[in-house]
Amino acid sequence: MTMTKERDNPTAEAEVDSIPVDVECIREGLIHALGLPLATTTREAIDANIRQVRGHLNLLMGEDLGYDSDDTVRELFRKAYALLDLGRRPIASSPAFEAFAYLHETARVTQHLLDVFVRLRNAPSHRSDSSGRPVQPPGLVASNPAAR
Repeated sequence: MTMTKERDNPTAEAEVDSIPVDVECIREGLIHALGLPLATTTREAIDANIRQVRGHLNLLMGEDLGYDSDDTVRELFRKAYALLDLGRRPIASSPAFEAFAYLHETARVTQHLLDVFVRLRNAPSHRSDSSGRPVQPPGLVASNPAAR
């Protein structure tokens, strides 16, 4: 009965779909993945890092990064979709260096999407009213420190 209630509750589903992006966690994971030395890293470690980086990539691709209005972002998504294609992923019999190269390529695309996410998250609002003056977000009080 509980499962039926959860499935019929759109709010429960929405909560699952809205996983927050932890920028520092993703950044640390990418730094780690890109810093792995091929000569001493086991295939199991490479595969584990691939799964983690792919998870970060999927999470970022679910964010509104300006795909419809930014050609650079559109190109990053094209590369990301190509990397996520099952035919492009390394398989168990793939050589370690092939899996390692895939890891690095996936991490670099993920890093670029993370940079776009951070840039958009930190971008100031450029809204203005008909007079050309910036519109103040609700709840904030404008003050002029020089008038004090």
